[in-house]
Amino acid sequence: MIGLAHFLLLTGVGALCSLDTVSVLQGMLSRPIVSATLGGAALGRADLGIIAGAVMELFAIETMPFGASRYPEWGSAGVVAGASYVIGGAEVSGALAIATLLGLATAWLGSISMVWHRQAVARMAASLRDRIAAGSGLAVTRLHLMGISSDLWRGAFVSAVGLMVAFTATRGLVNAWFLPYGPSAAWPVALGVAVAAASLVR
Repeated sequence: MIGLAHFLLLTGVGALCSLDTVSVLQGMLSRPIVSATLGGAALGRADLGIIAGAVMELFAIETMPFGASRYPEWGSAGVVAGASYVIGGAEVSGALAIATLLGLATAWLGSISMVWHRQAVARMAASLRDRIAAGSGLAVTRLHLMGISSDLWRGAFVSAVGLMVAFTATRGLVNAWFLPYGPSAAWPVALGVAVAAASLVR
């Protein structure tokens, strides 16, 4: 069972990685291979975090984050995936798949929250338009700080929701995973066909 201290630590890490996506730094902390490693490290298993992050990175690598396009938010998603994989256990069949699923769900929630955040920043800018047009440096600074702080809270919210779901659902989902892996070549063939079909559809 994960305690409150770990939950708060992971929420903070997720918020910072989420902030790195757009608002501050953009130092690649928001890449899932980094954020998932940090999520695993917060629970003492950076090695499992980087494995989950590598899988998440395969999804994130095609994201084109430019302009006002809507795209998944991978910073908080990586933290959730890394933490979920540690909770599920590397030795348990299905744990990595469940961690990936929870990470992708968090990335989707993050995508929606980023749209809401952009709308909120636009409203903030509209409220300060006259002062900014008059050349007020204080108004510009205030707008920047409000945007950064609200994005930090947005990332914390997305991370907290994703982590709460991961903490409560991971064990149950892993226990419900009844797909036995054996020496048969059917599994890699089926996975290869699924990946190829998904690539063709896209």
